[in-house]
Amino acid sequence: MSENRILPLAGYTDRLSARPGATVEIKVSSLGTTPYHASLVRVCYADPNPDGPGVQEDDVLAAFEGDYPSREQKFYPGSCGIIETPEALSTLKSFTAYATIWPTTPKQGDQTILAHREGNRGWSLGLDDQGCVVGRLGDGNGFREINLPIPLRTRQWYRIWLGFDADTKTATLGQTALNPYYRNESRVSRDKDFRFLAASAACAFGIAAQLEVESHEHFNGKVEAPGIYDRSLSSGEMDRVFQGERFSGLVAHWDFSRDIPTPRITDVGPHQLHGRLRNTPARGMTGSNWNAREMCWRHAPEEYGAIHFHDDDIYDFDWETDFRFTIPENLRSGVYAVKLACEGHEDRLPLFVLPTQGKRRADVCVLVSTFTYAVYGNHARSDFHDDWRERIQDWNAYPHNPVDYRQYGLSTYNHHSDGSGICFASHRRPLLNLRPGYLTFGEGVGSGLRHFQADSHLYAWLEAKGFDYDLITDQELHEEGVACLRDYPVVCTGSHPEYHTPQTLDALTAYRDQGGHFLYLGGNGFYWRVAFSEETPGMIEIRRAEGGIRAWAAEPGEYYHCFDGAYGGLWRRSGRPPQALAGVGF
Repeated sequence: MSENRILPLAGYTDRLSARPGATVEIKVSSLGTTPYHASLVRVCYADPNPDGPGVQEDDVLAAFEGDYPSREQKFYPGSCGIIETPEALSTLKSFTAYATIWPTTPKQGDQTILAHREGNRGWSLGLDDQGCVVGRLGDGNGFREINLPIPLRTRQWYRIWLGFDADTKTATLGQTALNPYYRNESRVSRDKDFRFLAASAACAFGIAAQLEVESHEHFNGKVEAPGIYDRSLSSGEMDRVFQGERFSGLVAHWDFSRDIPTPRITDVGPHQLHGRLRNTPARGMTGSNWNAREMCWRHAPEEYGAIHFHDDDIYDFDWETDFRFTIPENLRSGVYAVKLACEGHEDRLPLFVLPTQGKRRADVCVLVSTFTYAVYGNHARSDFHDDWRERIQDWNAYPHNPVDYRQYGLSTYNHHSDGSGICFASHRRPLLNLRPGYLTFGEGVGSGLRHFQADSHLYAWLEAKGFDYDLITDQELHEEGVACLRDYPVVCTGSHPEYHTPQTLDALTAYRDQGGHFLYLGGNGFYWRVAFSEETPGMIEIRRAEGGIRAWAAEPGEYYHCFDGAYGGLWRRSGRPPQALAGVGF
């Protein structure tokens, strides 16, 4: 049950679906000492239950088939802000760095708020393992600390700052509690005989993480309006800075209320030290000045200037591509998988092959619920227990479970390490429960299947009864609209088409209204609204607002997606209940 277990053989594709002529990138990490073998199979049946035919697949000749060198590809969870080449910071002699923060796990180890460190040079402002504010100054020979004695409280707003005066060699560290009940916990500390040597311009500046070598000391919580001056400000000046006043000597001030739908962070200071976000922390978050008069960040962006960072955020593992697969023109539509094998370990990376755009090859179109697959991706169930492992072994089912590999990123049905709900889902990582033979449930009567594995029963039935079919996934439905369905006499869903965008619902409604035969075969469909960002491809956003069966609830004021600014939650809350499309609803 270790949080740091590594899969011996794993991979993912840059896309879940593709048409003939499109190229898919395959990314693999193998701990083997010998090459791994890659091949293509058509997945015929994904249920490992021995009372049935078991997992079945057919070999398919593919140009990429062969052996490839094994290598471990690492991944780095945790979100942060990065300013790549902050030249203006490399010339600082004196400075003041500041931010407003809302910590969620203040005693969970050292955590960085702001840092520009390189070897034994530079500075950082953060929390120590007791949840106390700490500043660190490096002079080229080592770092010296200045601390405050009072730990920060969980989920409370604080203003913190670190200053250094090169003339007096004095370091200043301050914290102000914004909750009036805790004002007696505000403190300012000064200490002399500090020395400071700035990090170079080649050293990246980090927000919510330390960026030396690889990101670490990730901060859990919200960060708002960080900035830097080129001199040591007094406590009175800092009070006015936090009230929005600007003085001479401003180097940078990052306004997180700008560019909320994007991974960009904007510096409104004179040097334009713009940056980017890694691993998609949550934006459109209420700030310290949110007063509940507006619930949508689009209407009062100045009250949504906070970003919620997590030490387990993940977007794209960013592995290098091992090989590519261009879909042949004659490969019929269906469920395929890139099969990997090495030293007794196997993995299968599902790939949904579609017909050529505008050229259907069958009368029946099956809509593959890839949005739902991704949203449930790596769902670590709270009811999983060791007894299930016996069934997994006896049935020769897929052997790995997200409960044992939490660092691979969990699903939106789980929580971050700080207890907040996970609102983003990405397929650009190994998804353990998107594998043939995976068991969602390991006890009781039946196969214990959901989603991809359960849907394989439909494909197997169509094959057994001699019905030709094409596949279209949610992605094409979202991007192409009703055009990708228009020519099919029949369109049917799988078992669980739960997550949809306005574009996918519009397409299905248009198909039905133009006379198409739409078969809803699911038990829970068209339920939650999700959003996409063109700048963060492959990432899905959900806000679990009022109503519905919720694994977690969004914070007040945070019901609107950051990607598209639309109200999240159940589709019926947006006037589009499932019954309006399919006649029945969950």
